[in-house]
Amino acid sequence: MTAAPKRVLIHRLGSLGDTLITLPVFHLLNRLWPDAEKRVLTNFPVQSKAPPLQTVLGDETFAQGYFAYPLGTRDPRALWSLVREIRRWGPDVAVYANRCRSLGVTLRDRAFLRLCCSGPIHGLPLSAAARINLYDPETGLFEREAARIARTLRPLGDARLDDPANRSLDITAAERQRAGATIENWPGAARFMAFCTGTKWPENDWSDARWSALLADLTVRHSDLGLMAIGAAEDRDRSDRLMQIWRGPSLNLCGATTPRTGAALLARAVCFVGNDSGPMHLAAAAGIPAVAVFSRKNPPGVWFPLGDEHRVFYPELGWSGGRPPVTRRAAGETGLESIPVDQVADACAAFADRTNEKGSSNA
Repeated sequence: MTAAPKRVLIHRLGSLGDTLITLPVFHLLNRLWPDAEKRVLTNFPVQSKAPPLQTVLGDETFAQGYFAYPLGTRDPRALWSLVREIRRWGPDVAVYANRCRSLGVTLRDRAFLRLCCSGPIHGLPLSAAARINLYDPETGLFEREAARIARTLRPLGDARLDDPANRSLDITAAERQRAGATIENWPGAARFMAFCTGTKWPENDWSDARWSALLADLTVRHSDLGLMAIGAAEDRDRSDRLMQIWRGPSLNLCGATTPRTGAALLARAVCFVGNDSGPMHLAAAAGIPAVAVFSRKNPPGVWFPLGDEHRVFYPELGWSGGRPPVTRRAAGETGLESIPVDQVADACAAFADRTNEKGSSNA
């Protein structure tokens, strides 16, 4: 029987959303090799709207160290210095958990990892099928990127994407306490909705006019509901302008929390509403339903939040929550502006009504 590795190198590039969709992989590795020291080879620091992977995973549960991969560098001295640093640590196993990339890039990454680790390398998508998100004609959706990565690692075990526990950030008691202190004196703390209009890609933005119309509708339906804005510091001024519409208590925390504290705050919300963005995935990891507005930048399904409790709006499709059959919209309705404000508002109100009927557990 092969001995369990003592040191596992995980190659994962990306930021907030990219990290959160791979949480089931990190949970799988913890189940498989609970006593191994795990370090992540990743890109950081990254742009201000994309928190470094370390601030998402933390320094204990999922990884005990990080190596900085210099994105875009062609300096062989810098790359060799990194190889030597990793080899001194001495990984027994490498795990590849990156998004879809070309075969050439995959082979390049394999060569780099082979220099760093003499043991097996798991998860390399060397076949054409492993590098694409499979299409499901019954739903009209493509395979989630998390499912594609889990498929490449299937020889190690089942990542159990359908289990909410495997999508969790495992927020600590101290992090929950810090989150509670942040909103302790806020009048909306007992029951609130979270929203974020930020996105790294302008084509994913639903526009101020539509966000204003949405908030104007919801504040009439739920005037007692609090409204919390989350996101990057760059989203703060825009959120302030939009929140002037809100009749109930509001709180702008854009740029004021870490991702993990933000997740602890989101866990108290009745739901989240926003663009396709990192905070949307953070809400899913926090275990609350997300109402998400998607553009056609990516095929439908690939970057939908993990879990079937969410309500996702995509221009080419009818309204999609979980995995029901998808109804096509009329021909030509392919722009982000085709997503109806009233249907997004209905989705948010339904989640708010549901928690109101059950009694809030957020107090």
